[in-house]
Amino acid sequence: MNVPATALRILSAALRGLAAPFMGAAWLLVQITKPILWCSRQCLERAREWDPRLWERDGDPRSDNRERRP
Repeated sequence: MNVPATALRILSAALRGLAAPFMGAAWLLVQITKPILWCSRQCLERAREWDPRLWERDGDPRSDNRERRP
């Protein structure tokens, strides 16, 4: 019997058991955030249809090419 290999297998099983609840929580968070991000993307696309300037510089409306006065 190889003691280091057995210890590593036990450690691996313990770590997988420890990670399981977090994986479940991550799956739940993904399921919650997916529709929110989809809706956000749809709103941004509609806003860009109405105002093409939003396509410039990653949608930041403050970043037009005019010079700013201090």
